[in-house]
Amino acid sequence: MNRLLNDPEQEMDEMLAGYLAGYPEQFEQLPGFRVLLKKGLTDRVSVVIGAGGGNEPWPIGCVGEGLADACALGNVFTAPAAKSILNAIRSVPHEQGVLCIATNHAGDMLNFELVSELAEMEGIRTRQIYVSDDISSAGSAEREERRGIAGVALIVKIAGAAAQAGLSLDETARLAELANQNLFTASVTTSPAYVLETGKQAYELPEGQIEYGMGFNGEMGIERRPLEPARDVMKRIVDMLAEDMKLQKGEEIAVFLNPFKATTVLESYILTNDCLSLLRERGVTVYDTYVESLFPTQGAGGFSLSFLRMDDSYRPYYDRRAESPLFYKKEISHGRND
Repeated sequence: MNRLLNDPEQEMDEMLAGYLAGYPEQFEQLPGFRVLLKKGLTDRVSVVIGAGGGNEPWPIGCVGEGLADACALGNVFTAPAAKSILNAIRSVPHEQGVLCIATNHAGDMLNFELVSELAEMEGIRTRQIYVSDDISSAGSAEREERRGIAGVALIVKIAGAAAQAGLSLDETARLAELANQNLFTASVTTSPAYVLETGKQAYELPEGQIEYGMGFNGEMGIERRPLEPARDVMKRIVDMLAEDMKLQKGEEIAVFLNPFKATTVLESYILTNDCLSLLRERGVTVYDTYVESLFPTQGAGGFSLSFLRMDDSYRPYYDRRAESPLFYKKEISHGRND
């Protein structure tokens, strides 16, 4: 695959520079650090996120109104530097405390834990949420071992709305963690991702084969099967999620379909239709349906599907509008986003 890059060692800095040049009224960069800051921040609980590149628009697209206030960026598939995270925390309003959100990967956790200790030594109260929604990466009894993937966008949205509404650090963190425990994501890869710098396939996935549960950075999945019609693939994903979360008839969930970059809009809405049909057959109430590529894998085909079990404690914050140049979700005003 042909790529349009300059110096691969500068790709993240050039991307960030271009994003800032495109939206100078909304964002600024913390001088000397790969940190994106939202302008016009007010004195309340702040939300800071961080991740490596390679799954754009995560994390830069999750900074905005009703979302995070800042993000620290690492290289492609590499955790952000602890120094960048610490300076992001220092640079946002922090008298009310700072909630840090990352996906549950070793490098991210290590750096955020280190930074939280350093911030506390400076008198900055922090809390950490490590999103762990990937059901294929560990069993249900080992929730804390699961990777974090696309569902992180919903957790950032809930936490950002709660912080914007003026909730305390402890309450914002409690709601975000409750949502995390009620969040379940499964994925299927239909064609290989590529290495950004070379444009070559990152792994081998033979034509006509698909893989369930493959990691977004190419980690081995749980099952490789022949390609089937969209409804059969969706049924497999829905069944996986329903079994893991013990989904019952009459329950209410929000549905988030996250297409990978090689999956077309046409395919995405065929899959959405199949998903909703399968949930109706199960007698499950769909509170909201959201289709957007927020955590894709470079060049791969396929999608992830997230189910969020609804709870009245975080429902009002799920309902609030969220907006950035790469992430838009309108307000739900009557209990359903029709």
